[in-house]
Amino acid sequence: MDKKIIFSLLGNVLIAFSAIFAVPIIYVAVFRREFDVAIVFGVIGICVIAAERALKYAGRNPRRRLPLISAATAMLLVYPPVAIFGALPFIYFGVLSPVDAALETVANLTSAGIGILPESAPYSLILWQSLLMWYGSLIFLVMLVTVMPEVSGNFGIALSLHGGQNFSPLFGQMLAMAQRMIKVYAGLTILSIGLFKLAGLGFWDSAIMAMRCISTGGGEFFPAQGNIFIEYAATFTMILACGNFLFYHRLIVTTPPPIVKQKENIFRRGINYCKTFFQNIVNNIKKFFTNSEVKVVALIIFVGVGMLTFSTYRQGIFSGGAAFRHAIFHVASFLSTTGIHQDSFKQLNDFDTFFTFSLAIIGGCMGSVTGGLKIMRVIVLAKLMAAELEKTMHPRMLTVIKVNKISVPQEIIGRILGFFFLACVTLFICSAALSFTGLSFSEAVAMSFSCLTNVGTLPGICEPENFLNLPAAGKIFCMIILIVGRLEIFVVLIFFAGLIDRRNLKEW
Repeated sequence: MDKKIIFSLLGNVLIAFSAIFAVPIIYVAVFRREFDVAIVFGVIGICVIAAERALKYAGRNPRRRLPLISAATAMLLVYPPVAIFGALPFIYFGVLSPVDAALETVANLTSAGIGILPESAPYSLILWQSLLMWYGSLIFLVMLVTVMPEVSGNFGIALSLHGGQNFSPLFGQMLAMAQRMIKVYAGLTILSIGLFKLAGLGFWDSAIMAMRCISTGGGEFFPAQGNIFIEYAATFTMILACGNFLFYHRLIVTTPPPIVKQKENIFRRGINYCKTFFQNIVNNIKKFFTNSEVKVVALIIFVGVGMLTFSTYRQGIFSGGAAFRHAIFHVASFLSTTGIHQDSFKQLNDFDTFFTFSLAIIGGCMGSVTGGLKIMRVIVLAKLMAAELEKTMHPRMLTVIKVNKISVPQEIIGRILGFFFLACVTLFICSAALSFTGLSFSEAVAMSFSCLTNVGTLPGICEPENFLNLPAAGKIFCMIILIVGRLEIFVVLIFFAGLIDRRNLKEW
């Protein structure tokens, strides 16, 4: 294990974390004139910078290549220091106890958004809560394109992120990939803020809703509930969050053609540039709608919205337009594992509720910030089931599983099967462990499910009060489940496997 690399990576995470303290400082100092609160955020930010400097000093002159065991260790150690500093504002205001503040912070960083922050909390803490969600998903997205392909590419990540992306454990290439994702993530956040602003929200409410939806953090904050335009803005943003961010980047960078100096005059060059630009747009639209994950997302949304619209309309809960609006909102919310729900959700019957919850098991695309199994793995499992059925009927037939016209190696298929089995076993173990805290069987399963899928609370089954009523040991265990669910289990197993197998430690 290379400790210098780990210290250096953690230092980079903390220096980026210190930058987001500027947002609440500006808000409370400029817009609220609460200079004492601004000082508190400033002091915590300075402490974060001091910790970053210490880590950078301890990790000076690291190797330029990231070993596997060091990558897995760094991913696990990212959350504790950020959670400690992130919980301090909640503790300072006295709205949460230290353990509850830590649970709230970890839930925000893992985009679960369990929403145990009281409704009476200051607006600055709601803003801070949203910033933690946004930054937590940014950390995950950066790890997804830098560290995760090295640690867990064989579990389906490398398969989904195949198209033209070169992943490497070298620091230089990792930094370039991280910068690409930061630009895409920030750009989509700005776009979402603009949509909420056009829908009628103020700037800060727009920023909070944009950060909660694009990060799939969710939570209880939803201003102007019932406003059609705000609901559609949230729906569009949550559907965007379901997509593959690397795929977004590839579409963006390949749309504008390079400007090539030619012998033609400026007018002719302008015409040629416009023709190429238009052709690239058409080609990228074709690529987008022929992508397997995009087609499955569209199919799930189409079927889910159709079912919920018909069901709520038939039961007389909503009229036609309102039924469609509520259906697409909740399908997008749970498919993206954002978990935002409106009061009307509690009027659904048991089948509709179960169907919406099942969407959280699937999750979004592999390169997204959502939780769940991810659609790419579901596609591989479904095609494997169909192939095995054909092979049973025709024993001598050779079957090849392809996704996006790419053959899936048997090694990846086997590991995806192992991951699915591992997810079921983990859910059982976590549910059994939580049951020792005095929870009923259904409560333990619901809380384990909400933590592992990072969907947060489940209306009528797992409410914020269920987390608050847990003993301290249960809350700490929920924090562990949240991190395990966010890192998708296998990172933890790879870490422990590397520690146990001391003989091969140098090879890791």
